[in-house]
Amino acid sequence: MSNLITPPTTDPGPVIRLLYCLVCQTIDELPLFDGVPENDHLLQIAIEPHQFPSGEPHRGHLFRIPQLSWGSPAAKKQIIEQIKGGGSAGIDEFDPEFYATRNTFQEDALKCYNAHLRPTDGCPDYNTPAKRLLPNTKADRKELGLVDPSKAPGPKNYLCNFCPIQSVVQGKLNALRGDL
Repeated sequence: MSNLITPPTTDPGPVIRLLYCLVCQTIDELPLFDGVPENDHLLQIAIEPHQFPSGEPHRGHLFRIPQLSWGSPAAKKQIIEQIKGGGSAGIDEFDPEFYATRNTFQEDALKCYNAHLRPTDGCPDYNTPAKRLLPNTKADRKELGLVDPSKAPGPKNYLCNFCPIQSVVQGKLNALRGDL
């Protein structure tokens, strides 16, 4: 079995990240982020639900995977086996969907897209403050004297970036710039 998790020595092309929670046994897909960890708002949002009732965080691992490998069903199955460390199939033996991976941001964006009746020419909520993805760290930041997360440096991520309407908006921007 080849090791698809370890990056190859050649350029793997576009890369995604997989967040594996050791407690929940879930795998979440996240886009690549190359900045300082404090500004990785999507990762912070993804790990927020992974905590015990006491507030103690779950433990997990973050992997970088070539997008091309993740797109292949056979390779995806092999990657999941490697992440989960082989061994027993556990509940997956009885319910194959139990350990299904998820792309939470894309799922939420599709719910919004459907709620807006699948617009084809734009969206009234596109990149509005209500659609901005921010971690729930406002209280912690205030306590430490740090800037509010909505004003913090780093990328500005919106749920709209994961929506089908993003390609329509990007196409319009390209046309305005003459990048047809």
